[in-house]
Amino acid sequence: MALLFAGLAIKPAMAAGPYISAAAGMGIPGNIVETGDAWGVDNSLALNGAAGYDFNGARVEAAIGYQKNDYETAGTGAISMWSFMANAFYDLNTGSDIQPYIMAGLGAAHIKADDEPGIPTPWLDETYFAWQLGAGIGCKVSKTVTIDAGYRYLRPEGIRCTSDNSDVQWESHNIMAGVRVSL
Repeated sequence: MALLFAGLAIKPAMAAGPYISAAAGMGIPGNIVETGDAWGVDNSLALNGAAGYDFNGARVEAAIGYQKNDYETAGTGAISMWSFMANAFYDLNTGSDIQPYIMAGLGAAHIKADDEPGIPTPWLDETYFAWQLGAGIGCKVSKTVTIDAGYRYLRPEGIRCTSDNSDVQWESHNIMAGVRVSL
């Protein structure tokens, strides 16, 4: 058993260095909850781009993401979010070109809510602390290119309603597919 775990810790020789990545997928938001009231928002396209450094098993990156989710009610209102995150990844060594990973990130989310009749807009154009956790699988398709698919739970914190100072909760479950290119 000890030999098995020791073998997992040995990383095959791979080039450490900088990389860039891009991903697209589905942004699946939770309901927006304000003091017991909740209203829904539709799923949307989620985009993410990053530049980082691979340390042969651990990675760090700076990432920018965007998604805009329409309200489920009739009308044209929407809530959009730009995320600016510092992420850390750990690639689990499988001894093959397919490697699962786990990740965590901290940063900021800039949220803008369109004003729509009947939908309270407790924030209009504000930036909040945000965090995310995720996991996925990367598949190396060449010496420099890896495709991946993953899940990320993204949550801005500290959102307050400007009219009554009540707490507002919102989150997004993002399922993404992308490509990472080593430079």
